[in-house]
Amino acid sequence: MVSKVRNFESNNVVAILPGADHKMADEAVMYTAHYDHFGVRPDMPGDNIFNGAEDNATGCGILLEVARAFGTAAQKPRRSIIFAAVTAEEQGLLGSEYLGKHPPIPAGKIALDLNYDDVKPLGAPEEVEVSGAERTDFYPSVQATAKEFRLAIRPDARPEAGHFYRSDHFSLARVGIPSFSINEGMKYKGHTEAWGLEQERDYVEKHYHQPSDEYHPEMDFVGDSAMARFGFALGWEAASLPKLVGWQKGDEFEAARTKSQ
Repeated sequence: MVSKVRNFESNNVVAILPGADHKMADEAVMYTAHYDHFGVRPDMPGDNIFNGAEDNATGCGILLEVARAFGTAAQKPRRSIIFAAVTAEEQGLLGSEYLGKHPPIPAGKIALDLNYDDVKPLGAPEEVEVSGAERTDFYPSVQATAKEFRLAIRPDARPEAGHFYRSDHFSLARVGIPSFSINEGMKYKGHTEAWGLEQERDYVEKHYHQPSDEYHPEMDFVGDSAMARFGFALGWEAASLPKLVGWQKGDEFEAARTKSQ
């Protein structure tokens, strides 16, 4: 086997909206999404551009829209809001690992990280997946918000895949920040659960990490907008709570949270 090492730099892109409450503005809620994919493979015949339309242009679009919504809101959140487009997720969560180790404010002052990764443009969702949220004391707020949005909370559809440990929120959890990803479940309006599971299977087998993960005119981004609004509501709630969010007692990340504070 012949291998070659190539060194290069790639940046995280971070913005902060200052909080309106002077007593809480040094604390923050964070939103994350990775903007990298696999680029171009010159040795591959035919279409060799790895576009990453679903993984993760969808998450980047949501991140930008949530930032726009917070930035143009007439009322500003009490805590500050951090928006981070992180790099090198596909290379092992490297960008978010760096962000966790070098946060713009101390990790112990970050109330929550809400991450978006690969939000399928399949129409109106009737479920939401927030795997890991139940490990935090913020979960009752997540449940109440899901009910308000008429979304059932779906348990991790594939726990054997270890998704909680495979996306950027994990890097923030490792330094103690309560973190989880927001995504749709498998049930969409006008379709059966089996249909949703089939769409997921087809994507994973044929398009995941392939050049065919690209934009198609028939994509329906209603679900992406629903997940954006849901995450905005959760972030606003976390930015308004009298106390910072914490992990449930005994959780594997509780010690890191205690140490960071």
